[in-house]
Order: sequence, then C-alpha cells, then structure tokens
Amino acid sequence: MKRRHKSSFAIKKAQFNTELKEAKKRFPQEAFDEYFKREHITISFAVYSELLDILKTEKIYIDVRGENGKNEKQEISSSTIERFCRDFQNRINAVYLMQIMPEMGQVILDILWESDDTEILEFITSVRKKVIAKVIMKYLRDSKRIKEIAAFCKNNISEHVVFEQLLKNPNYQRAARRYKKTMDAKRLLFETIETSTPNDYTKLFPLARQEKRKFIIHIGPTNSGKTYQALEDLKKSESGIYLAPLRLLAYEQYEKMNREGVPCSMITGEERILMPGSFHQSSTIEMLDLSEEWDMAVIDEAQMAADRQRGGYWTSAILGARAKTIHICASGDAENLLIRMIESCGDEYEVQYHERKTPLVMDESAVDFNFPSDVMKGDALIVFSRKDVHSVAAELQDHGVKCSIIYGSLPYDVRHREAQKFADGDTDVVVATDAIGMGMNLPIRRIVFLQTIKYDGINERPLTSSEVKQIGGRAGRYGKYDTGYVTSYYDYETIEGLLFSRMIPLRQVMINIPEDFLHKDGKISAILDTWNKIPAEKYYNKGDISEKISIARALESISDNRELIRRFIRIPINQDNRDIFGVYLEYYKLVNDGISPDIRRTMAEFGADTVDEESKDALLHLEIGSSIFDFLYAFTRAFGDMEDLYKILEGKRLISEKIFTILDKQKLNLKSCAYCGKKLKWSYQYNMCQECFRKRRYLRKHRQ
Repeated sequence: MKRRHKSSFAIKKAQFNTELKEAKKRFPQEAFDEYFKREHITISFAVYSELLDILKTEKIYIDVRGENGKNEKQEISSSTIERFCRDFQNRINAVYLMQIMPEMGQVILDILWESDDTEILEFITSVRKKVIAKVIMKYLRDSKRIKEIAAFCKNNISEHVVFEQLLKNPNYQRAARRYKKTMDAKRLLFETIETSTPNDYTKLFPLARQEKRKFIIHIGPTNSGKTYQALEDLKKSESGIYLAPLRLLAYEQYEKMNREGVPCSMITGEERILMPGSFHQSSTIEMLDLSEEWDMAVIDEAQMAADRQRGGYWTSAILGARAKTIHICASGDAENLLIRMIESCGDEYEVQYHERKTPLVMDESAVDFNFPSDVMKGDALIVFSRKDVHSVAAELQDHGVKCSIIYGSLPYDVRHREAQKFADGDTDVVVATDAIGMGMNLPIRRIVFLQTIKYDGINERPLTSSEVKQIGGRAGRYGKYDTGYVTSYYDYETIEGLLFSRMIPLRQVMINIPEDFLHKDGKISAILDTWNKIPAEKYYNKGDISEKISIARALESISDNRELIRRFIRIPINQDNRDIFGVYLEYYKLVNDGISPDIRRTMAEFGADTVDEESKDALLHLEIGSSIFDFLYAFTRAFGDMEDLYKILEGKRLISEKIFTILDKQKLNLKSCAYCGKKLKWSYQYNMCQECFRKRRYLRKHRQ
C-alpha cells in the first residue's frame, strides 16, 4: 500500500493552526483590555478610515435575490448604487463589518505598534502578523468590543459619506455621477430640514405656546383610580377630549359618557361617530387635532411617550394640546420626564399621587404552576401572539373551561364583548396578549404569565420590568377581589423580581416629524428618512418610523405623487399582511390614475358572506376582512362618497357578528400536527408531532 503524502497546503494549514493555538495561550488579555478601554476611539477611527478606503478603492458586492429565490452576490451597478448608499448605514453591525473588512485584524495590529505596553509589544513581535490578526479578531468577538467599533462606524458614516467615497472609486465613478443630482438634492433637503428644526421642540407647536395651560399629573400604578379621577373631572367640563392608547378604551369611554348623560362623539383612525349636541370627544391619541381648542383634555397612559413606534403622538399631545386644563395619567417612571416637558413649555402643573386600591402579591401556592390543571376562575392567562391565544383557549375549552379571548387583531367591538362576557361571569377565564395591560378594567383575580418572552417586531426578547408591572397590575379588582395575585408558568422568580423591582425613570420621549415638513421639496420617503437621521435634542428621540418610510417607498414605486402620498400615509395600515396592504396599494394606484375604486366590490370580496364559519381559518379571514373594512372606512373619509360609510359600517358589523357566533361556540381549534392531525399541547413549539418527525427522518435516510 502506497503511503499518501500531505500536500504543502495541508502542511501549512496544520502549522498555522499550531501557531494559532500557541498564540491564544500567550495572548495578554488583561493588557489588551486596558489598552482598548484607553484607546477605543483611536482603534475605532482606524477601522472607520479603512472602511472608507475600501469604499473608495475596492469592488463592492451586495446580496440580491436571484431567479431561484436564493441570495446571491452581485457587484453594485448604476441601478443599485442608490439603494446601496441609502441602506449602508443601517446595515452596519459587527457581522457585516467583518464581512466587508476581512483584514480588520491587520488594521488594529498596525495601531498596536504604537502601544507603550511592553506585554503587548512583546506579544506582537514574537508571532506572525496573520496569526496575531486572527487572535485579535477572536478577542474582539469574545469581549464584544467589535460591537463598539461597529457602533462608532455606524454613527459616523452616512449616505452622503458613502456616496463621496464611491464617487472617487474608479470602478463606480460613472455610475455615481448619474446619481450625483439625486445626492445633491438629498443634501439640500437635509440642510433645509436641519435648519428648520428648532433646538427647542416646544416651538414646533406655536398655537399651544399662545395658551395658558395647567397640567394635573396623575401618577400611580395600575388599578389606582388615576384615570377614573381624571375622567370624572372631564365630564364636568364645558368641552373636553379623552385621548386613549387603544380604540377599545376610546370606545369604552364613549359608551360610558353617553350612558351617564354626557353627549360624547368618538373619532378614531377607522371610525367616526358624531353625537348631536356633543361637546366631548373620545379618541385614540393619533387623532388629536392640534388646531382645536378644548376646555379640558385627558391624556391616558402617558408613559407611552417613550414607545419607539407610537410615542411621538403622546409627546405631541403634551407639547401641543390646546386646552385650559390637561390631565395626564402615567406610571411613576414617567413623572420626572413629564415635569421636564411641561416646564419647558412654561406651563403650570401639580402632581397627584394615587395608591393601588388592592394589594398585589405573588401567588405562593402556584410557584410550580401547571397548565391546565391549575387554572382557576378569574384568571387572566397571558401569551404574546394571536396563535398562542387560540391554542391556549382551545386547550382550556377542550377541558370544559369557558374562555374569553383578547388580542390586538380582533375587531374592537369583539374585544369589548369578550371582556364583558368575562366581567359578567359568562366565561371563567380570559386568555389575552399584553393588549390587556393598557387600561382595561376587568375583574381579574390572578394574572398568569404563560410566556415570559415576546416578539417586539424586531427580536424575541424577555419581558421588561415596566411590561410586567403594567400587565401584572391588572390583577385584583376593588370591591370584588381584595388582593391581586400574579404567577408564571415559567420563571416564577424572574417575574417576581421584575414585578417588585424599583422603577427606573424614563430617559427619553419620542418626537414626530412636524406635518409641514412633509410639504418640503423632495420625495416623502426621503423627507422622512432625512428627519430620522438628524440627531434629536435633549431628552427627545426620533423613534422608529421605518414602517412609514417603507410604506412611502412602496407608494413611490407606483407613482411619486407627493400630495397623494401625504394623504395616503395618514391612513392606518398593516404593511405585514399581504391581503390588507395589497388593497391599500391597489387603491393608491387607482386614485393616482384618476379612477374611483370599486369599494362595493372590495366589500363583497372580503365580507362576512365569503367566510364559512365552520372553516378552520374562519377567524383569521374575518379578522383580515375587518381590517380591510377599517381601511375602506378611513379611505372613504379621505377620498370617497360619504354615502358608502353606512354600508362599510354595516359590513363591519356583520363580520363582528360572525366572529361572535364562532367564539360563542367555545370550540376553537386545538393545535395539531400539520401531517397527521394529532392534537398537540399549546406550548409544543413545532408544527409536527414527534412520530411524524421520526417517520419523515427515517424515510429521508433510506431514500438516500
């Protein structure tokens, strides 16, 4: 038998691995830590400079979706250079930086030669450069300092900087020159918006600055009566507006005030109910008209001003509402920040503190909570997705437990009815998402966190202390349950720690782009994007308007009709649902082309009659239909024939009635295997049972 000889490549690789192993053992980590703490700006700037050189000299490749649906590498061209410049800053993270800069370790090594630390110098002089570069990169990843470097690069680079480098790159000068006019227009837009934005954001609300306003700040935990007190004062006012975080709460107060003899209208993004002789209004926070004057306003759940998606509306209400007296209801973590905002406006204020009506404790008898055997009447079971609400409720119903269900995509009148069934004792428990935490007053004895991880639209993450306090605080009802209990299916100790932890004061609130900025020259998406890139002042932040930017770009891809886009992006829409967003884009195209959309055809396509209530996906289709009817209502208010509004509301009512019928049957579908149909536990994380998984794995193995 002939002896096989190792190739020279294999010998060199083995030698390199041996050197690398030895170098890792000798690596002076403490000395490196100290050096990086002291010189992290110098190191980050060196990496940033190298990144600019790469953009200026190298060929650049981006990921594109190929014909087979897979991502492929493609060199940037005149058709993709604009998107590359625009998206480059957002793409920068530790992983992307290492991909675009494979020689980063060598760059940092060059900086290390200037160190006066003998340990570091001794190490880098005794090992090959290539080996040291590998060791340095491992250290950066393990210590997470690579994230600091990536953050520095991200904060310092911009669309304009990327473009300037590509303009010097001999590979892309021709393509970049075609893009120069666009970039010049964007630079001018940036300068215009930057100079138009005052350092003092209170100046963005000149009408409110002419008013003499007094704030009454109600600070307290959930179930402390702070909102109740504010609304009692609102009823006595000559004119007033209640601003709610949810449509359901706006609807509840609209009903309550009319029932108690105070005529009240309701205006939300999806519906308007105008009561004759009404001088009061109940609305979602987004619907506040800053030009209207009121005797009194109530801003509920004002700690939401810190929310990255919607917080700007609370900030606008606090800085810009035109009312003699403004009640603000908020949790304790928002107190200091609210006072700073009010003082910056030059307005008067007083603070009223509220205590919980009932004590809140952990249920020590349910440390090891078992589902469903430990579920009791009066429980609210908390999960964080529509799918899990259905699965939990179906499993309980299978065990003879009557359930109400509450989650965001249910029509608000259905959520209201489900909450009422639980309050009246027609159902034993409520299964809900965190929508239950925003001011819903239900007779809940115990909150049970079945999940402690939620998806926030970007990542799956653990619950925060404020979320646990907000949701858990719903337990206990004055006059019915003298004590509120909280427990958890997982992580009992974690929930306990978060529930009773010290409140951390909020550090910043969000600010929305002023409406008149959208009338400046330039694409709407570019204006929104430019506003987002200008650093915010003091304790403000720009929040997350990425969805609005994405919607504007989708409309611009059809036609850059700026006046029409300005009107369309005011209509609430769910971009993630293909059916709903498809109707939205179709209507934009028709209006842009001068064609009146056939609203009745859309109503017939998504109405209640198209859904078989016995179908497994009946609820999903009805919820989508309800959202499309919401869009049709908002669209008709803006563009259509007002005579269609009644028909749209009637169509929504029929959808809700069919949902009522389905939910009243208490026969939601249990989670089941996608292949054999076997019933699965709600917490089972896969869509097939173990038996089907084994069979399919066995068949795959024997086919090979």
